[in-house]
Amino acid sequence: MKYPENQELLLLRSLKDAGCGTLLIEKIQRLEKQGEIREQFRLLARHRSRLLKRLHAVQEKVDCLDYLLFHMTQNKPIDTGRSK
Repeated sequence: MKYPENQELLLLRSLKDAGCGTLLIEKIQRLEKQGEIREQFRLLARHRSRLLKRLHAVQEKVDCLDYLLFHMTQNKPIDTGRSK
């Protein structure tokens, strides 16, 4: 997809806001100039997948903290589900 100059700036800002690194941004911009939409889509989908994996990993940590905090407020022993 070819963008007018102001649209190129908006694309750049969106890529930065999405957490894309310099190399990925350069690739996307190069592919944009070549009209390689499918490859842009593939790279952005892969970046999205990596972000989701990181998000899920952080969510697991938040869930663990919520579990600990709940048990602390209830004065209950913490059960990890592991046998000793």
